[in-house]
Amino acid sequence: MDFSRPDNARKINRLKVLAALRHENLSKADLSRELGINKVSIGEIIDRMLEEGLIEEVGRTAAPSGRPATLLGIKPSSGRSLAIEIRSKAVSVSVSDAKGRILRFERFPRTESMMEDLERTIAKMRGDDARLYGAAVVSDEKIDLSSMIDAPIINISKIYAETSSELDRMENPEDMLFVSWADEIEAAIYHDGIITLPQFAHIRAQREGECSCGGRGCIGAVASGKALIAATGAKGYRDLLTNPALFPLWKDALRPMAATLSMAVQALSAKAVMITGEMAGISDEALGHLQALLSSALPPKRKDVRIFRSQNKDKGAREGAAIAALDEFFYHTNLLSRLSVIERMSSDFQNGI
Repeated sequence: MDFSRPDNARKINRLKVLAALRHENLSKADLSRELGINKVSIGEIIDRMLEEGLIEEVGRTAAPSGRPATLLGIKPSSGRSLAIEIRSKAVSVSVSDAKGRILRFERFPRTESMMEDLERTIAKMRGDDARLYGAAVVSDEKIDLSSMIDAPIINISKIYAETSSELDRMENPEDMLFVSWADEIEAAIYHDGIITLPQFAHIRAQREGECSCGGRGCIGAVASGKALIAATGAKGYRDLLTNPALFPLWKDALRPMAATLSMAVQALSAKAVMITGEMAGISDEALGHLQALLSSALPPKRKDVRIFRSQNKDKGAREGAAIAALDEFFYHTNLLSRLSVIERMSSDFQNGI
């Protein structure tokens, strides 16, 4: 995109306004000041988006001049996004508003009639009157849903979805390592955007344990939720994580996990770790033990790296998928992020940095 062209510059300014209003209600003066866009242009953008029903007036506040200013915000009902998560045993479909809040959610067992069940559920979720910005499909499989969804679709991984959900709540995610710990182990780091780490599950953490990749001792083979449930005989994640009698049976798996996290933290210069997925429900005792093991494995200058648990647990993927679809097709967050990097590099070049 040629950003010097007036029509493209207007499109970028429009996206910047949407992004600014996503999490905060602001006045025209606030937007002009924060985005560095002149008041006339801001006024034109706001008037057009009000007319299109993308934003709405949400109240008034006192301005520095003493005159009340009108606050503007995203209109939640302006459009929707779909999130479809396809797993080996179950399928879920949810629809969210323009701010990423889930409006409806359905889960059903995966059977031979999965495609028919999906088509029926998507049609019910889709409705007839709401604008559909796009959809995100969370699956490791290549499943074509274009005939069921009259909007653009992106296919994303579980870790990408869960990371998107966490980022929506975080103020400073830069250089945070995200680890989806569930049936499989996946990871991503946020650095000017989400960067997935497809080989994370195959980091060798110990000598024993056969992995599907043909190697031995991969962290995905020895410490995944699926492996821990099989090793302990747990009835499921709730039993695995809340039954105190089972913790001694999988406590040793925290050692290779800590070793893997230590290698990743040092290689990627990560500042903190966020555990997502079903295993984010680990007890305080288990988390404390994992933190102690990580701290002992890190060099002295990195021992302040902390491990946090997601509060989303198994909801993160569907929430994050809806957010990812909005980011891609409504807010265009990735485009703005790339533009920000280009602008920063251009500024550094001009300043001789």
